[in-house]
This record gives sequence, C-alpha cells and structure tokens, in this order.
Amino acid sequence: MKEFRAAIIRMHERGTGKREIGRLLGIDESTVRKAIKRFEETGSNDNRKREKAARSSRNIQRAKGMIKRNATIKVNSTRKLKKALKKARKEINLETLIKTVDDFPKRLEACIAANGGHFE
Repeated sequence: MKEFRAAIIRMHERGTGKREIGRLLGIDESTVRKAIKRFEETGSNDNRKREKAARSSRNIQRAKGMIKRNATIKVNSTRKLKKALKKARKEINLETLIKTVDDFPKRLEACIAANGGHFE
C-alpha cells in the first residue's frame, strides 16, 4: 500500500473520488480512505511509528491485573508470563465468552444507572 500513497493523495487533491481512485489503481476503496485519513492526520505518507504492542502500558496493566486475580501463578519472567496468559486464554470456553458478550449491554446499563459506582 505504501507505494500507492503518493498517487492516492495526488489524485485526491485533484478532486478524484475515492471509489474512482481505487478503481484506477486496482485497490480497495477502504485502502484509499485509510491513506487519505493517514495523510490528513499526519501530513505525511510515511508509516506511523508503532508502539511496541507487547510492552505497551495498557498491556502491562492487563497482565498485572490477570496476575493479581490469579495469585496462584508465580511469574518471574516474561516467558512464564506469556505461557500463563496463553493458558488462561485457552481456559475460557466459547459458552462463557458468548454469555459475557450477550450480558454486556445489561451490565453497561447497570453501570450507567449506578453512575459508575458499584452494581450487581
């Protein structure tokens, strides 16, 4: 996609529609939209700098939370942590996942009704 970005931006600036750009370049319209959005947000066609996903602060907090909830697991290395997280993920069965997803709207409504406080 990177090789098309400059052409996409030039055509967009000249008034060519997104669908037409995709058709002319033989790429999906969503790819065109993403390239234009990237350019409008950053002013550049360069790849965005990526945060190291495995060590992002959000993922670190998630991992710490999982460790606290399951204190029986002793983790003293990232390799052991990775293994423990994979095991925990495999232990979630499909039925539990479906029930959790289906139950989410009710829990969200209860949270809103409690103004973010405690609810059952």
